[in-house]
Amino acid sequence: MVEIKDNYLSTEEYIFLKNNMESTYFPWYYNHNKTWQPTSDPKLFEYQFVHIFYSDNKVNSNKFDHLDPIIKKLKPLSLIRVKANLTPISHKLIKSDKHYDQNFKCKIAIYYLNDNNGYTMIGDKKVESKSNRMVLFDSDKAHYGTNSTDCNNRIIINFNYF
Repeated sequence: MVEIKDNYLSTEEYIFLKNNMESTYFPWYYNHNKTWQPTSDPKLFEYQFVHIFYSDNKVNSNKFDHLDPIIKKLKPLSLIRVKANLTPISHKLIKSDKHYDQNFKCKIAIYYLNDNNGYTMIGDKKVESKSNRMVLFDSDKAHYGTNSTDCNNRIIINFNYF
């Protein structure tokens, strides 16, 4: 099942997070793949910028506390990985490869930071990128995302958890 929740955070919480992640001082890191299943022959436009908040059983970012309102609402028993993706604009929508975030059963939550014409395809369900939207689903559902063509970037935060 795919569950969509709009207006996930309060306006104040959303604006704080958006302003921080879109600031000049937020650290984004180049990643030449969009999925964890790297290819030996990367495609043109198959890149993004990432920020790893949490991975390998530890906090990996001094910005992790900015996610407190989301984590309190998700109520995870345990986090696996929390990663933000920033995909730059291009002249056409480009789909990433269909993939699974983990090779074991867990929960996935994708939080959309900005409005744009990009989307996430989860199974046969198309979820449009709408600011302050959260989509929840199980990790056994293959999915893929796109970039956008109507704004400078598409930003999501991906939560993998139990």
